[in-house]
Amino acid sequence: MPQMPISSLRRIAGPVLDVPDAPSFEAVCRTHADQIARWAERLGGPGLDPEETVQEVFLIVARRLGEFRGEAKITTWLFRITTRVLANQRRALKRRRTWARLTHRMADQTACDQPGPAAELERADATRRFYRALGELPERHRQVLVLFELEELGTDEIARLVDRPAATVRVWLHRARAEFTEAWRRTTKENEE
Repeated sequence: MPQMPISSLRRIAGPVLDVPDAPSFEAVCRTHADQIARWAERLGGPGLDPEETVQEVFLIVARRLGEFRGEAKITTWLFRITTRVLANQRRALKRRRTWARLTHRMADQTACDQPGPAAELERADATRRFYRALGELPERHRQVLVLFELEELGTDEIARLVDRPAATVRVWLHRARAEFTEAWRRTTKENEE
């Protein structure tokens, strides 16, 4: 994935405070870029650009790395930044879609003009229904479901990322699965009609 060079991110974001024992910006980028990209892709869904999300996350990291206190793991801090960036992007996307519907500007919508083979269309439809069903879940349920099912993290690791007890994460995961199953049934039924 093409990324903005680290020096460009530093120039845009401004200086990073030097804090003893704090990881360097370059080390954070090298070590965690792929993980943040996976989170962005899986939590964001098909309507959001994961590369844009990664760049926004690293702009925030470049500005705020000096404020990282080390009380939690750096992945916990990065996960929270990523989820906040994604929430902002989803709100912006929702506003753009609403505006496009209100003004009837079909050009603003990203529809596929060239249909592909039937299998590709079915896959695209299933992906769309999957993210629609996932989008109906409350944010915390969506996060734990994605982290557990797609990222294949254990409930203890998820608990550290979201800063909640493991028992709470298991309850959220149970509810998320039930809500997702119901949402999937609804999207499937709507698709058949």
